[in-house]
Amino acid sequence: MPRGNSLLLGIGGIGKKSLTKLSNFILTYRLFEIDINKDYNMKKNWNIDIKSILMCAGCRKQKVTFLIQDNQIIDEKMLVDLNNILNTGHVTNLYDPSDLEDINESSKIDCQDKGLDKNANNLFNQ
Repeated sequence: MPRGNSLLLGIGGIGKKSLTKLSNFILTYRLFEIDINKDYNMKKNWNIDIKSILMCAGCRKQKVTFLIQDNQIIDEKMLVDLNNILNTGHVTNLYDPSDLEDINESSKIDCQDKGLDKNANNLFNQ
């Protein structure tokens, strides 16, 4: 399903992570997990990780599974960003101007195929 998402809930040790990894392997999706350590911070690491995932899925058209567990959430802003991704596909103030140029370049063909004008809004939303 385009822009499909899933959420697995349950008590620990029932195989949610294993099931996710197995289905990811069967579907040949790229698996992305964040590695939380004592140096992990929101400003640098989280934004880079989220940007990387969104660029893979959006610009490179790769199928990506983002696996995050409740014990990896170190800041409430992570939940806000994940909610924004699930609802709109965007995270505010994530991209630099150079990133936006890459996004626009990769989206021009999609706009052309769909018969849309190549304005900034259409390019970013493709």
